[in-house]
Amino acid sequence: MNEREIQSLLALAAKRLHTTPEALRAAAENGDLQNIMGGQNNAAASQLNRVLSDPEAAKKLLSTPAAQKLFEALGGKK
Repeated sequence: MNEREIQSLLALAAKRLHTTPEALRAAAENGDLQNIMGGQNNAAASQLNRVLSDPEAAKKLLSTPAAQKLFEALGGKK
């Protein structure tokens, strides 16, 4: 996964979590996703952490129609 794909994934996740990609990345790097998730359950935080740390799971997420739409909106590849 390249940096542009990571940025797109972070942008998509941040939009859904009502936060910024920068805050989400910092939380993921610090292992502090519980705070950024805003009280969502542990399962959601675990799933997000797995996707952010597992290239195959990230590829699967990036191939969804919503992610493809986000790529197009951000001027990325389809």
